Amino acid sequence: MEIAEARQAVKLREWAEMVQARWMSGQTVKTWCEENNVAQKTYYYRLKRIRLEALKSTGPNIQILPLHEKSSPAFAELSLSDNYPLEGNEKDTGTPAVTINVGNMAIKIHNEAGAEIIENVIRAVSEVY
Repeated sequence: MEIAEARQAVKLREWAEMVQARWMSGQTVKTWCEENNVAQKTYYYRLKRIRLEALKSTGPNIQILPLHEKSSPAFAELSLSDNYPLEGNEKDTGTPAVTINVGNMAIKIHNEAGAEIIENVIRAVSEVY
Protein backbone atom coordinates (compact mmCIF):
# COMPACT_ATOMS: atom_id res chain seq x y z
CA MET A 1 0.00 0.00 0.00
CA GLU A 2 1.38 3.36 -0.99
CA ILE A 3 1.47 6.34 1.36
CA ALA A 4 -1.43 8.10 -0.37
CA GLU A 5 -3.59 4.96 -0.16
CA ALA A 6 -2.71 4.53 3.51
CA ARG A 7 -3.66 8.14 4.26
CA GLN A 8 -6.96 7.70 2.45
CA ALA A 9 -7.69 4.50 4.37
CA VAL A 10 -7.04 6.29 7.68
CA LYS A 11 -9.31 9.17 6.64
CA LEU A 12 -12.10 6.82 5.64
CA ARG A 13 -11.81 4.95 8.94
CA GLU A 14 -11.97 8.23 10.89
CA TRP A 15 -14.92 9.40 8.82
CA ALA A 16 -16.73 6.11 9.39
CA GLU A 17 -16.20 6.54 13.14
CA MET A 18 -17.61 10.08 12.87
CA VAL A 19 -20.72 8.84 11.02
CA GLN A 20 -21.13 6.03 13.54
CA ALA A 21 -20.84 8.49 16.45
CA ARG A 22 -23.55 10.67 14.89
CA TRP A 23 -25.76 7.64 14.28
CA MET A 24 -25.31 6.30 17.81
CA SER A 25 -26.02 9.72 19.32
CA GLY A 26 -29.55 9.60 17.95
CA GLN A 27 -29.27 13.27 17.02
CA THR A 28 -30.19 14.76 13.69
CA VAL A 29 -27.30 15.50 11.36
CA LYS A 30 -27.87 19.22 11.81
CA THR A 31 -27.79 19.07 15.63
CA TRP A 32 -24.82 16.70 15.77
CA CYS A 33 -22.84 18.80 13.29
CA GLU A 34 -23.51 22.00 15.22
CA GLU A 35 -22.42 20.42 18.51
CA ASN A 36 -19.28 18.90 16.97
CA ASN A 37 -18.24 21.85 14.80
CA VAL A 38 -18.60 19.91 11.56
CA ALA A 39 -20.18 21.57 8.54
CA GLN A 40 -23.17 19.63 7.24
CA LYS A 41 -21.67 19.72 3.73
CA THR A 42 -18.52 18.11 5.13
CA TYR A 43 -20.55 15.45 6.95
CA TYR A 44 -22.50 14.51 3.81
CA TYR A 45 -19.36 14.57 1.64
CA ARG A 46 -17.65 12.15 4.01
CA LEU A 47 -20.75 9.93 4.20
CA LYS A 48 -20.86 9.78 0.41
CA ARG A 49 -17.18 8.83 0.22
CA ILE A 50 -17.67 6.08 2.83
CA ARG A 51 -20.63 4.68 0.90
CA LEU A 52 -18.75 4.76 -2.40
CA GLU A 53 -15.83 2.92 -0.81
CA ALA A 54 -18.22 0.37 0.67
CA LEU A 55 -19.73 -0.21 -2.77
CA LYS A 56 -16.25 -0.73 -4.23
CA SER A 57 -15.33 -3.23 -1.55
CA THR A 58 -18.49 -5.33 -1.94
CA GLY A 59 -17.37 -6.59 -5.32
CA PRO A 60 -19.35 -7.30 -8.46
CA ASN A 61 -22.08 -9.35 -6.74
CA ILE A 62 -23.91 -6.35 -5.31
CA GLN A 63 -27.37 -5.65 -6.64
CA ILE A 64 -28.82 -2.20 -6.11
CA LEU A 65 -32.58 -2.01 -6.29
CA PRO A 66 -34.60 1.21 -6.28
CA LEU A 67 -36.70 1.71 -3.16
CA HIS A 68 -40.28 2.76 -3.69
CA GLU A 69 -42.77 4.14 -1.21
CA LYS A 70 -44.71 0.89 -1.17
CA SER A 71 -41.76 -1.46 -1.42
CA SER A 72 -41.73 -4.69 0.53
CA PRO A 73 -39.20 -5.26 3.32
CA ALA A 74 -35.64 -5.72 2.11
CA PHE A 75 -32.87 -7.84 3.53
CA ALA A 76 -29.21 -6.98 3.37
CA GLU A 77 -26.49 -9.59 3.45
CA LEU A 78 -24.05 -9.09 6.31
CA SER A 79 -20.76 -10.90 6.31
CA LEU A 80 -19.12 -12.01 9.53
CA SER A 81 -15.40 -11.53 9.81
CA ASP A 82 -13.30 -14.65 10.32
CA ASN A 83 -12.33 -13.33 13.74
CA TYR A 84 -15.89 -13.21 15.03
CA PRO A 85 -16.59 -16.24 17.22
CA LEU A 86 -19.82 -17.99 16.29
CA GLU A 87 -19.92 -20.59 19.06
CA GLY A 88 -22.44 -19.80 21.75
CA ASN A 89 -23.80 -16.60 20.22
CA GLU A 90 -27.10 -18.27 19.38
CA LYS A 91 -27.58 -19.03 23.07
CA ASP A 92 -26.49 -15.60 24.31
CA THR A 93 -29.48 -14.10 26.09
CA GLY A 94 -27.54 -11.37 27.89
CA THR A 95 -28.53 -7.76 27.69
CA PRO A 96 -27.32 -6.15 24.46
CA ALA A 97 -24.89 -3.25 24.75
CA VAL A 98 -26.87 -1.27 22.16
CA THR A 99 -30.38 -1.56 20.77
CA ILE A 100 -31.15 0.45 17.66
CA ASN A 101 -34.82 0.95 16.84
CA VAL A 102 -35.47 1.76 13.19
CA GLY A 103 -39.08 1.81 12.08
CA ASN A 104 -40.57 -1.41 13.38
CA MET A 105 -37.15 -3.10 13.61
CA ALA A 106 -34.97 -3.56 16.67
CA ILE A 107 -31.29 -4.27 16.10
CA LYS A 108 -29.50 -5.60 19.17
CA ILE A 109 -25.71 -5.43 19.29
CA HIS A 110 -23.80 -7.20 22.03
CA ASN A 111 -20.38 -6.27 23.38
CA GLU A 112 -18.82 -9.16 21.49
CA ALA A 113 -19.73 -7.67 18.11
CA GLY A 114 -16.69 -6.45 16.25
CA ALA A 115 -16.34 -3.11 14.50
CA GLU A 116 -16.82 -4.74 11.09
CA ILE A 117 -20.17 -6.20 12.14
CA ILE A 118 -21.35 -2.85 13.50
CA GLU A 119 -20.23 -1.02 10.35
CA ASN A 120 -22.04 -3.56 8.15
CA VAL A 121 -25.24 -3.20 10.18
CA ILE A 122 -25.12 0.59 9.99
CA ARG A 123 -24.40 0.46 6.25
CA ALA A 124 -27.27 -1.95 5.66
CA VAL A 125 -29.77 0.10 7.70
CA SER A 126 -28.70 3.37 6.08
CA GLU A 127 -29.23 1.83 2.63
CA VAL A 128 -32.78 0.80 3.53
CA TYR A 129 -33.79 4.00 5.33
